[in-house]
Amino acid sequence: MRGDTLDRNGRGDKGHHGEVHEIVPYNHVWRAGANDATVFQVTDDVLINGQPLKAGTYSLEAIPGKDDWTIIFNNDSGQWGAFTYDPKKDALRVKAKPKPVQESQELLAYNFDPVTANTATVNLRWEKVSVPFTVEVKEVKAVWRARTDALIAANPANEVFPLQAANTYANDKNWDEALKYVDQSIKTKPTFRNLSAKANILRNADRKEEALAAADQAIAKGKADSVDTTAFEKRVAGWKSGT
Repeated sequence: MRGDTLDRNGRGDKGHHGEVHEIVPYNHVWRAGANDATVFQVTDDVLINGQPLKAGTYSLEAIPGKDDWTIIFNNDSGQWGAFTYDPKKDALRVKAKPKPVQESQELLAYNFDPVTANTATVNLRWEKVSVPFTVEVKEVKAVWRARTDALIAANPANEVFPLQAANTYANDKNWDEALKYVDQSIKTKPTFRNLSAKANILRNADRKEEALAAADQAIAKGKADSVDTTAFEKRVAGWKSGT
């Protein structure tokens, strides 16, 4: 970024060989992309820099400034450039502080860093400036649960989806929810994979006797289905010996 203007390709007021590019001055709406306005899509309600934005598809525009930028989420997602931009269709505007960076980014780019369990910082990178804004899902666990349940309901004959949910809850040491989903997987279709998963969950929940009973069922099912159960049998032998 150089001078008091930015060109539509993300360069300063002069390009290669001193040619002057079509420019967008500070404090004017810019499409934040090349040709078509950048599309910003969220499948759930989110917070942008703490302000609510409904799930939907938006065009992403920006008003660059020397001290701060305005990031615009506009309901007209099919725009070419910002020539038909209508501020009456704005869904949200937020302020963002540009930050100088050492490494130059010749072409406009967006990256997501840092990312946490329920937030992502979107960085608009361009030459030696970065303009960050934060996207947050406030109740990410509730959203994930709702989407998981919907996916399972839409695929009632698929035992893998509830098993994946069970493993996710097991990773969080939420044994009750893990067992609920693994039992749903087994009810849909018992396999060595979900039966052994149940045994592992029970063992990690310190329910040893139930774990051993589930393990016996898993091994029997595995052998009936010609599955190699050797590694799991060694693990179960360790449970029995206390190792």
